[in-house]
Amino acid sequence: MPRPAPPRPAPPGWPGVLRTARARSTMAAPGSVKAALQVAEVLETIVSSCVGPEGRQVLCTKPTGEVLLSRDGGRLLEALHLEHPLARMMVACVSSHLRKTGDGAKTFIIFLCHLLRGLNAVTHKEKDSFISKNIQTHGRHWKNCCQWKFISQALLTFQTQILDYIMDQFLSRHFLSIFSSSTKERTLCRSSLELLLGAYFCGRVGRNNRNFISQLMCDFFFKCMPCESGFEEVFELVDDCFVELNVGVTGLPVSESRIIAGLVLHRDFSVYCPADGDIRIVLVTETIQPLFSTSGTEFILNSEAQFQTSQFWIMERTKAIMKHLQSQNVKLLLSSVKQPDFVVYYAGLNSISVVECLSSDEISLIQRITGLSPFILPQASSQCEISNTALVKFCEPLILRSKRLESG
Repeated sequence: MPRPAPPRPAPPGWPGVLRTARARSTMAAPGSVKAALQVAEVLETIVSSCVGPEGRQVLCTKPTGEVLLSRDGGRLLEALHLEHPLARMMVACVSSHLRKTGDGAKTFIIFLCHLLRGLNAVTHKEKDSFISKNIQTHGRHWKNCCQWKFISQALLTFQTQILDYIMDQFLSRHFLSIFSSSTKERTLCRSSLELLLGAYFCGRVGRNNRNFISQLMCDFFFKCMPCESGFEEVFELVDDCFVELNVGVTGLPVSESRIIAGLVLHRDFSVYCPADGDIRIVLVTETIQPLFSTSGTEFILNSEAQFQTSQFWIMERTKAIMKHLQSQNVKLLLSSVKQPDFVVYYAGLNSISVVECLSSDEISLIQRITGLSPFILPQASSQCEISNTALVKFCEPLILRSKRLESG
């Protein structure tokens, strides 16, 4: 019979961790490993049914009463109403992992279960051999091997000193690059990007829609790129602002999804004035209507006549501001706050469309795309040229089922 091969020596750095580890925290009892394994196995049961190309979608009810049907491990785990502290800690670790990598929620839980099963097997093996060993020797060995802090340090060392080296030296040659190797500059290869997106959506959507969504996403990336080598900025923009870049429409199948030209804002027009050609826009984050007093001061009216005079002054100043915007060829006013009725009224009279109550995320996205900064009231009321403007190709209402939004 062939003799068994001698045990393979561990890579440098790994034995040192085992030899030099010291008991500096509370010893983990066998029951704590088993309890963690039981919690992890419950989470594993949820995500394992939707792993791989043949995985199924999982239906769950959120604490808010909403129903979620998905294959996305991160969404499923974060939708759970968890009371056990270990379960909450595990899901928090998954969320942290997703923020850094963008993927791997289901794999994280599955690997965690394998790790805990191995630790649980070690503890049972040690308990079975307890009688045949010296109590003092066994206690010392158990103390060194079963501490949570020691385990985390050993796993971190394994990753940094061994796993990273293996990935870099042996697996990287088998990776598929999404960049074309036929040119000196890094340009995006469409066929490789389609394969990458297909693999990504494989674990997140059903088989009926997988190819359609990956193709749609690939088309979206290439439509957003100003040039072949401008992919870094597009990837960063889509990653940071994907929620603002997409609009969900209830009641329609996934196959009806489309790429729409322009930026869809999740608000309707307060007043809409059709315009031809390029449209000049301004961005405001405060009310345009002038105020009598500043914060911390008082404005006292002693009579009805004073009140009427003040109202007339506000109306005339607002009228002058909107007239000045029209003279600067401004056709669209985007506001993060609710504007007074005078502003909306005189905007309509001067053929200026108004969209109010935009979210801070939408304002940030508009500023990121156009480079606009909000203009302030003294600048608007003066007769000098307004510099904080930008041009857009079009601006029009967009009807999506029962919703009316603004697209530009």
